[in-house]
Amino acid sequence: MLAFSVIGVVALVVLARLFGFARRPQIDDPALAARLVAEALPGFRAAEAAVSRDGSGALVAAHDGRVALVRPLGDRFVVRPLEAPIVARAGGLLRVRPDEAMFPETMLDLGEAVAMRWAGRL
Repeated sequence: MLAFSVIGVVALVVLARLFGFARRPQIDDPALAARLVAEALPGFRAAEAAVSRDGSGALVAAHDGRVALVRPLGDRFVVRPLEAPIVARAGGLLRVRPDEAMFPETMLDLGEAVAMRWAGRL
């Protein structure tokens, strides 16, 4: 009986992976990041966006100076406006910790020049 239960659970996990339920969404281009922020934050008009090389997140700046962070969380994207984030840069990597206590830190691989520019902006 225990063996059948284990086999059933393993089969469900394999089926879930085959159907794509375990895939983490990727941000492929700045236009997608800008669209996600515009949908989540009313009145946000994107002026510039920087996407991590691995698709794990993006930063989007508005015409009025506001900045938002986009990142996957589970199987969807979440958007957070950045008011006073904690930012650290190491070469082309930018670590962003929003001022929201329970929101996880995000590591963005933006490249040296882009990371330096966004670190200064934040």
